[in-house]
Amino acid sequence: MRRLLCTLLAVSVLGGCARVAQTSAGEREPWTLPHVLRIADISDPDHLNPYLSEMDLVYDLSSLIYSYLVIADDRGMLTGDLATQVPSLANGGISRDGLTYLYHLRRGVFWHDGVLFTAHDVVASWRAIVDPHNNTLFREGYDDVASIDAPDDYTVVVHLRSRDAAFVSQFFAPLQEGGKPILPAHVIEKDADFNRSALDSDPVGTGPFRFVSWQRGSEIVLERNPRYFKGVPRLDRVELHVIPDDQTIATEMRAHHLDLIVSAGGALYNVYRSFPGVVTELHPWNAQEVLMINGRKPGLGDVTVRRAIADAIDYDALIRKVSHGTGETAYNTLPPTAIGYEKLPPHVYDPALANQLLDAAGWVRGSDGIRSRGGVRLAYSLALIAGATNLADIAIEIQQDLQAIGIEVALRTYPYDAIFLPTGPLYSGTYDLAVYSTTLQWDPDVHVYVGCNEAYPKGDNISGYCNPALDALEYAGLQTNDPRRRAAIYRRASGIMWDTVSYLPLYELRRLIVRSPDLRSFSTNPTATPWWNAWQWDI
Repeated sequence: MRRLLCTLLAVSVLGGCARVAQTSAGEREPWTLPHVLRIADISDPDHLNPYLSEMDLVYDLSSLIYSYLVIADDRGMLTGDLATQVPSLANGGISRDGLTYLYHLRRGVFWHDGVLFTAHDVVASWRAIVDPHNNTLFREGYDDVASIDAPDDYTVVVHLRSRDAAFVSQFFAPLQEGGKPILPAHVIEKDADFNRSALDSDPVGTGPFRFVSWQRGSEIVLERNPRYFKGVPRLDRVELHVIPDDQTIATEMRAHHLDLIVSAGGALYNVYRSFPGVVTELHPWNAQEVLMINGRKPGLGDVTVRRAIADAIDYDALIRKVSHGTGETAYNTLPPTAIGYEKLPPHVYDPALANQLLDAAGWVRGSDGIRSRGGVRLAYSLALIAGATNLADIAIEIQQDLQAIGIEVALRTYPYDAIFLPTGPLYSGTYDLAVYSTTLQWDPDVHVYVGCNEAYPKGDNISGYCNPALDALEYAGLQTNDPRRRAAIYRRASGIMWDTVSYLPLYELRRLIVRSPDLRSFSTNPTATPWWNAWQWDI
């Protein structure tokens, strides 16, 4: 489910509004601090070691501190980062049998502490990911590796156990949730416990900015890495300010105490558009607002109940009232840019049909209006992130819509830095329903999220969904590199997921960018880690 693609399409800004014109070259607004970028998010990171986190904020910070083998540019095309080029059949980087991948690495790259980057760092990072003692989230792709060779300091040869057509988009690439940068071997090999690594609070990367300080609950400071391999960053410093409320962040943006909001909520789209001296833009984003359904809970494993839930929700109201027009109708569990994507008949608001389905399946209303069958009562809790205005509004709408068809929903909030922890409600499996936003896979293969044998911690199947026919298709899609064959396979696979409601996309997201007009050369891509060119930013 979560997160992106094989066929790559050019992307562009979909639209934008600004109350003031961009300041001309050499001029700045009076509130701008030259070459100091002030950003804000509603929470601290849970970790600064990106292997142990599922927070979007951590992905964003990782793109400032660390580097990857390959990344996506603003057009959505793959390009080398620490690798000099993207492996392919055409350039000899992928063997004809699809089992060997060759990466040539950049020379003259240094870690922030002055140690030279080499192929050994790639090998050590892979070992840290697959070590069963480490609480690494998302091992997809990495666990397909049989062995890695480093014949010299600037060459990495990866041998797979079996063909995996999605491998390049997963292996040390930030294209989807769980994307992992290269970590410094000389640090992680000294740690007695990777789960309590020094990198958790004092990261060392090769990226455009080096870590300076972290005042928990308040501020993280990064400063320019003058030895960055793509060129000297134009910003002197990046300051992340932790402000645990969307409304307060908006107030600070209006007062020009901030220059960029990390993840602006669509609920405040029109509010931001009204601010003088603030630019608002909608950028392409392969992401969705979703309702996750825990099929292991009594009643929720019944496909009829799941289909009734899909028929009971007023999607147009969510797009209009909650996203304020920033969202769009969802037609698939794949992003529109994915190979095999097609517009399926959308889920539509039809509470009469939802009631008919439940009636026919024997789910009977009690005196309180809540349905039950065989001692199972359709009464559940809905998990959401505390302080996120848009999620609270979505949860209330869902609560009312499901109440109308005889399903009781109680809302339960969790801190942002706790809901996605291994001990949190999602990965521990204690939740019933959950609402959050998620970036979709770059590649259409999603077996790690829906496979019958992919329950956490082996995989990322947190919904308990299991469909053997889907498993067979997902496996087949990895056995060929022919895009036409893969497209046909994933059209069938996504149709199964859509029909059986493996999870419920509420609407497609577009990335809302709220920034200072003085922020120059700012660009995003549609992936989980959109900040691909931060070394070129300036203010």
